[in-house]
Amino acid sequence: MTNAPIVSWYEGTNEKVSEVKSTVNYDTVDADSQSLVKVFYIWNNRGGTEDCSKMEEVTFTTRDRNGSDGSAEGKVVEAVRDNWFQVRVDSLNETAFVPVGKGGVGTQNPNGTKDLGTTGTTTNVNAATAQVWSASQPLALNTYVQPTNANGFIYKVTKAGTTDVTEPSSWVTVEGNPVFDGTVEYVAVRIEVTPNAREILGFANQTLDNGTNADLAGGNFVKISVYADVPIDASAGKNLLVQRVSYRYV
Repeated sequence: MTNAPIVSWYEGTNEKVSEVKSTVNYDTVDADSQSLVKVFYIWNNRGGTEDCSKMEEVTFTTRDRNGSDGSAEGKVVEAVRDNWFQVRVDSLNETAFVPVGKGGVGTQNPNGTKDLGTTGTTTNVNAATAQVWSASQPLALNTYVQPTNANGFIYKVTKAGTTDVTEPSSWVTVEGNPVFDGTVEYVAVRIEVTPNAREILGFANQTLDNGTNADLAGGNFVKISVYADVPIDASAGKNLLVQRVSYRYV
């Protein structure tokens, strides 16, 4: 995989019109009170026609506008330094919120970050059009074939040719393993994929702008809830910060 992740955020709903393109405002919050809870959907490759790299080791935190922990002299951002923001990962069915920000020894969350992930699955977009295997059939490169008895996999042609007179006796069910059929060679492709912990997949998908079929790309996004818990000793004034998702990819 060579295409970098394509990350986008949506606030409140999983609709395309809800994409976050400017500042998110938590409004005025009094000391010793909490802001409204905001919901975000964080996507990789929403509606992408080609696969891109998955996001790995994905975490969420807050940082000041310089990317620091909010404690720089003369540039203090209390919301970051004092871990005001609370996060829950709804796509992991979590019920408890965890504070993020600077963290620190003796705090509830010393590293100040929250792991992101999802239990959702992404359905391979080629599954719906993969042709059922047939004998003596010429197949072009990159064609997808499904066995006559469904097994949760489709098979991508990696060497063009003509199928055998009899169906392969063993369609392998290990992602990426080869299958040989007459003069055709395939590679096994799982139809439904669930990401590992701290991952967001980057598979191509046909997610509608209104998000009604987003479950078919459930491994490509996470859903989180976020609010600010402002302490009684908070200073008056604006707290300008960033909500940051960090990840790596290969």
